[in-house]
Amino acid sequence: MNEAQIKDIGSKFDLYPSPPDEARYSFTAQDLISVEGMRAFMDCYRPLMKALDDKAVAAYFGGWFSSVALAVQYSVSLYSNVPVINLSNLRIHLIPASGYCRVAFSLDSWVIDPAPADEQGRVTWRNKVFTEFYRNTASPLLHAMSAASGLRLGEIWGQLPSKFNYYIEMLAAGSSNKEFLIHVQDDYSCLRKGLAAEVFQLPRNPFEVEVRKIESLADPEQRVHMRNRCCLYYRTEGGSVCYTCPRLKEEERATRRAEYRIQAASPQV
Repeated sequence: MNEAQIKDIGSKFDLYPSPPDEARYSFTAQDLISVEGMRAFMDCYRPLMKALDDKAVAAYFGGWFSSVALAVQYSVSLYSNVPVINLSNLRIHLIPASGYCRVAFSLDSWVIDPAPADEQGRVTWRNKVFTEFYRNTASPLLHAMSAASGLRLGEIWGQLPSKFNYYIEMLAAGSSNKEFLIHVQDDYSCLRKGLAAEVFQLPRNPFEVEVRKIESLADPEQRVHMRNRCCLYYRTEGGSVCYTCPRLKEEERATRRAEYRIQAASPQV
């Protein structure tokens, strides 16, 4: 077991080799693929995240689950190996933290699946890893969440690309390792264009979306990613539509920028 890799994945993606001590509720992924099991999870999660309805729970869960998917992507590209993640060994934990609820993950057994040494072998292995993870682990969980919450499956899957696009961009910008950069781009291209829609139980691959950027709230010289789908933060207590939300009209976004910058420029009393 590579302790450095485990620590790296845990710190970046909240995926651990044992349950976090601070977890209030823990669930096995296998138990959540039934509607009844997922509703039991939602009954615990809803008050902790202060959701006003089940659809907000579903959207938030999709956002948190992107950490597990990113852990797979990151491990494949950086380490050319991946921890085996399936419904039988994945656990999901609810952790109250400073007025919100963090969702973390652990594996009952941390088993590494290494890529073959040759590049063609690695490509075949990578394609198999992605297909099996999304078809056999991610898809059943998100499908059950959709059925239990009433939020369309595409809206839940739609929480993942925004985080992926941002993280892939950060990875590429933060490394000068040419081999790693090639793997990052090729592996993400495989996810976006190489996996069939049926793997996700959707009419099209949810990762094959246009990356849209908008003017930063604070700095007119900076561009930030617009979210692919609404996270439904406005359906939580005290929540609102986010600045980067695709629901927000451009004139409303411009008004928010102006108001924010006036406030930021005002002397603090």
